[in-house]
Amino acid sequence: MAVAKADLADWVTVVAYLLAAAACVRASNYAWIKRRTRDRMFWQIASVLLVFLGANELLDLQALLTAVGREYAKTNGWYGQHRRVQYVFVLALGVAAVVAGIVMLWLTRRTDASVRLALIGLVFIGLFVLLRAASFHHLDELLGGGAPEFTWRSVLEMLGILIMAVGATAYTRKRRSKTLPANL
Repeated sequence: MAVAKADLADWVTVVAYLLAAAACVRASNYAWIKRRTRDRMFWQIASVLLVFLGANELLDLQALLTAVGREYAKTNGWYGQHRRVQYVFVLALGVAAVVAGIVMLWLTRRTDASVRLALIGLVFIGLFVLLRAASFHHLDELLGGGAPEFTWRSVLEMLGILIMAVGATAYTRKRRSKTLPANL
């Protein structure tokens, strides 16, 4: 399987992932200073996930997942019904993402609002990446529209990354303003 050629939008997205990961590392450091173990663990996990997703943007690992799924369907004789399976998969994925998001927001109900905002961004990115991995062709066609260099797929992915970065930055700024003297 050939690796897809990275275009400008891919590189911009990778840089955005890395900048958001750096913001999460910074938020993790602030959480460590404030001795907020749960927050720190969240920011550390988020930063690792963002770096992984940045690498995935260049390596196109979801294309590998799609190819494996296609071969599995052909081997087991249900490839002729793959559209129906994709539809059910996307529907189940959407329901699972909503349920997981609600559960995660409930579990983090006592954490800082910026952590919850970043969590929403992370769920958004995760759902988006999994939908791309499903390779639902109608979805691919819809998300492929827009400017030639920055398709809707790129814009939506950047939105999730931006939400993560805003959450991490807000967490850091809140913490800094509470620890610095008022005259600085």
